[in-house]
Amino acid sequence: MTGPLYGLFSQSWRRMISVSNLNKSYSHPDMVLKDVSFKVKKGEFVYLSGPSGAGKTTLFRLLFADLKPDSGQIEVDGLDLMRAQPSRIARLRRRMGIVFQDYKLIPNYTVFDNVALALEIAGTPRRLIQKTVWQVLKVVGVERQLDRLPPQLSGGEQQRVAIARALVNDPQLILADEPTGNLDYEIANEIMNIFNYINSQGATVVMVTHNRALLQRFKRKVFYLDQGILQAYVWPD
Repeated sequence: MTGPLYGLFSQSWRRMISVSNLNKSYSHPDMVLKDVSFKVKKGEFVYLSGPSGAGKTTLFRLLFADLKPDSGQIEVDGLDLMRAQPSRIARLRRRMGIVFQDYKLIPNYTVFDNVALALEIAGTPRRLIQKTVWQVLKVVGVERQLDRLPPQLSGGEQQRVAIARALVNDPQLILADEPTGNLDYEIANEIMNIFNYINSQGATVVMVTHNRALLQRFKRKVFYLDQGILQAYVWPD
């Protein structure tokens, strides 16, 4: 591991998200996403925003092939998610970091074990797991909580652990669904500062949020969904 943050965000993964003419419905004729197209360059930090029910979480899930569209194309790192074999999608997911609004931590696993699990599944040597997990917990500021269980943590601490879990496989792409949605103003700012730091180290970040105040404080490109239609803009100064 040679880069900043124990090798996190190595520059070897040449990556871009490309979405073209994407359509998705759960029950015809009501369309959740209508002819959605956008691109995210390597190293960008972009928001996916819009009102409740606009299709943000649906699009989020499509980006890591948790759902399939009705039509259109999604490419991540040049991989066509519509045509790729499940084994190739699984390998791609291992190179992503995914953060969910409800954390999705295993309640009877310690902080350390929650973060270490992905490395253990990948067959990483135990000594390297211990070093890597400690370092990534330190990055997000919960290294002193490594022996605690998720129910013993605050919401902000659980979100930091979820972010650490997303980072532990050295991703170049971070997908985050409302990571500050359940947090107060001060903790939300701290979480945003972590994501900004991750992005400054070279990782691409796509963050779902409906928080207009957050969009105004931390100005980035915004992909705005409304009734399934997407527009892009940059929040004005």
